[in-house]
Amino acid sequence: MKRLMPRIRASYSQPALQENKVAEMMLLDGSFILHRLLKYARLAKMEEAGGGGYQFDEEEEEDEDWTQVYGRCFVWQFVTRDLLLLENQIPFFVVRELFQQLRNEDEPEELLVTGSLRLFRPLRPQMLHRSPIACDDVHHLLHLFYLSVTLPPTSERQQHSRRRRRSDELLSELPQWIPCAKELEESGVRFRKRKNATSFMDVRFARGVLEIPQLELNDSSESLFRNLIAFEQTYPDTPRDVSTYAVFMDCLITSAEDMRILDLHGVLVSHLNSRRVAWRFFSDVVGQVHWSADNYLLGLMDDVNRYRNLRRHKWRAALVRNYFSNPWVTMSVLAALLLLAFSVLQTFFAVYAYFKPPK
Repeated sequence: MKRLMPRIRASYSQPALQENKVAEMMLLDGSFILHRLLKYARLAKMEEAGGGGYQFDEEEEEDEDWTQVYGRCFVWQFVTRDLLLLENQIPFFVVRELFQQLRNEDEPEELLVTGSLRLFRPLRPQMLHRSPIACDDVHHLLHLFYLSVTLPPTSERQQHSRRRRRSDELLSELPQWIPCAKELEESGVRFRKRKNATSFMDVRFARGVLEIPQLELNDSSESLFRNLIAFEQTYPDTPRDVSTYAVFMDCLITSAEDMRILDLHGVLVSHLNSRRVAWRFFSDVVGQVHWSADNYLLGLMDDVNRYRNLRRHKWRAALVRNYFSNPWVTMSVLAALLLLAFSVLQTFFAVYAYFKPPK
């Protein structure tokens, strides 16, 4: 471990501790993390082979007191959350070095990534597919988690139109990029849950439909978003996509009615204590953050604003809202139109018979 001390010290900005204490801390923390990752890598392998299911820790399986079993489960949940706190990160190369010293010859290094993704799976937003993550690209566990939930550097990111502005970054409180969900709906924009997305941030807009992948909010969500945003704000050359997404959602949700609209369309599912806590979630998370003026949603928001500013879309939305909002109103409108058509026909034939009487 002492051989890695120059790299370890270069990874931290705080005043240097004694070398022996730093080495001991890295050894203990790294060994604990390695044990958890390998345990969950084995669990992921069992699940892939068809023998999955929740597995208690070895100590829990022998415990006959189920209150202690559940208590330990909750403790491990808190420990897992703490592993993703920005201030708790240790360099990933420390874990890799310990793995190289202790691994069997047939164990690939990718087990560290597999174990991490399985360990953090209960905390991750709903994902269906992810590109492989190389150990060489990982700085620490929070960075690995960040790579697993954000847009890949290519493919999906390239599909989003990105339009550059002169200013590189702005300090903004709550930039009103787009109106709230209620105003958009009144302007003719429809909401839909996006399926088969590779990231919860993979938002699309086409033909008046704003597709947003479903996101579930729970007690862990605030801590996760805050730490992901803090990582983006402090690590150089990192795309601020989570910050952009959070501000985007904060613009959409400004009231309980906005929250109801997104919940109705399956975009946002809240397991929080109250609806008020839910609709203020992104407002509390965002605060004042640096955001990139060349963000990945810039082109999409321009398209949404152009669409909602067309009068014909507003008129059509008002027509649907006022006259076709429920079956009874629709039937009444159709009946009125039918009576109007009969009246026009009756008037036409009466006038026609007057000017051209039958011979």
